[in-house]
Amino acid sequence: MASERPTPPVARPVVHRDVVCPFCGLGCDDLTVEEEPPSTLAVRSTDCPVARERFSRTPPAESPRVAGVPVPLMEAVEAAAAVLAAAQAPLVAGLGTDVNGARAALSLAERLGAVIDHALSDGLYRNLSVLQRTGWIATTLAELRNRCDLLVVAGPDPAALHPRLFERWVAPAPAFQTPPSREVVFLCGAPLDSTLAALSNLPVTILPGDPARVGDVAAALAAALAEPSRAAGAAGIAAEDIAALAERLRKARYAVVAWAAAAFASPHADLTVERLVQLVRDANRHTRCAGLPLAGHDNVVGVNQVCTWRFGVPLRTSLAGGAPLHDPHRFAWARYAAVADAVIWVSAFRPEVPAFPAGQTVIALAPPGTAFADEPAVFIPVGTPGIDHAAHVFRSDTVVALRARGLIDRGLPDAATVLKAIAAALPEEAPAC
Repeated sequence: MASERPTPPVARPVVHRDVVCPFCGLGCDDLTVEEEPPSTLAVRSTDCPVARERFSRTPPAESPRVAGVPVPLMEAVEAAAAVLAAAQAPLVAGLGTDVNGARAALSLAERLGAVIDHALSDGLYRNLSVLQRTGWIATTLAELRNRCDLLVVAGPDPAALHPRLFERWVAPAPAFQTPPSREVVFLCGAPLDSTLAALSNLPVTILPGDPARVGDVAAALAAALAEPSRAAGAAGIAAEDIAALAERLRKARYAVVAWAAAAFASPHADLTVERLVQLVRDANRHTRCAGLPLAGHDNVVGVNQVCTWRFGVPLRTSLAGGAPLHDPHRFAWARYAAVADAVIWVSAFRPEVPAFPAGQTVIALAPPGTAFADEPAVFIPVGTPGIDHAAHVFRSDTVVALRARGLIDRGLPDAATVLKAIAAALPEEAPAC
């Protein structure tokens, strides 16, 4: 009688707990991620659309390409170095990478005399331009959770960009001390359904108005703070509502005004930010108040931190003249790409690369599966920070650098390794006379 073969055990998925999400500026560090062979990831602990979508993008590794032809890695590195060595006006941009990748990219840019910028710097510069002009009073996510008793959300709901903001930092009980109460006011922006669900146990006030005119509302609030009898309506919000919110601000123990500048649609969004910063400053004449500027997808805050400590100036800087030259208008990547003769684009967090001007020579470092409008001169697939390799990324409030660990091994190099290899393959600089 034939013996029955034992049934092989069913492989269980590997469960990774307390995973750091490197994709959004909140840096949530409580994710549970399941790994199923071969190298498939799924987030199980949250419905955050950013985390779920980004962690699920794990196609198999693919070969580098030169002019569309698969080649070994070192051949692609040497081709990239040859292109960059001949460039007279190179651009090192995208910069969607971790801290080590940023350091390597900026070192390469310094060697080339290139212009440097991050793909998502528009929202960042709506805030930085105000910080440069006037300074500001800003707070952290931990201070928001532990001290804030009045949160004023200005403009579109930041949860559209940072889905777990209210779940993680507003709704939970404070970790260190408890304010007597907490109220959330939405100013010229309708909260998302997910936001209202997260805030179901807190009092919420919605003051609907024109989101493009939230700066006008900030100015009206500042005037009402200084002199209640001067309260006037603005952007569709009635004068009595402006007066009531000004009085609530005046009586708050620790008020926070939060905004996501990348969501502002007005043509002069930095002036909107400046009005909000001035409102915070005026509120501090009566109580304690701070701003919370939210930014940070694809580690834009971290890359800007690296740039600032390396060169003493932020992104949108040229390294061509022997000393860093910072010009937020001239050296914005989308503008400079029109005159650059070679672009090295780093996008380790997402498989999307913008369309460049026709005929532009592009060297792309991006995840496998990246789709291009036009095949780049050189494409080198790289691993995603926090998925393929360990990485450090900065949180939106700039005070915390989080370490994300690697989860899977697809055999992909990290961006820092590739960038260092390209720099090493460049011809030796001629000695000074």
